[in-house]
Amino acid sequence: MTLRMTGLLCLVAFLPFLALGLATNPVDFETYPVKLTVFNELTNEKTPFSSSVMEGGVLFGVLNNLQKSNNGFSFTYSIHDDFGIFLESVNRVAASNEDQTYWELLTESEGNLIRLDIGVGCYQPKKDEHIVLRFTTWKI
Repeated sequence: MTLRMTGLLCLVAFLPFLALGLATNPVDFETYPVKLTVFNELTNEKTPFSSSVMEGGVLFGVLNNLQKSNNGFSFTYSIHDDFGIFLESVNRVAASNEDQTYWELLTESEGNLIRLDIGVGCYQPKKDEHIVLRFTTWKI
């Protein structure tokens, strides 16, 4: 009887979410296009890419999809226990403490580049958003 009541309570608690129309199957989520440009500020080289992201998906998924598509895009990353995923290299160009270089994550909005305040593991690109991965330096 206790098990039956627990199951009923779980169902009742879940019903409001069904009423919201939240997707419960990945097929139910919309997939939309995302543009990505790899920009090496030190060599002034820009390479554009097109990909897609599932609604609610994160930038890390976009990068993985691009890498799997075999269109010339590659990246490496590390996982920090406290801070999550760090982008280490893009297209065989690696960040370096010695050279004071890193990969900056940006979004383009109305022609302006805006630094993302969260990383590839958390940022959720919007439909038709233009993401820029800029290789740059922190030298003063």
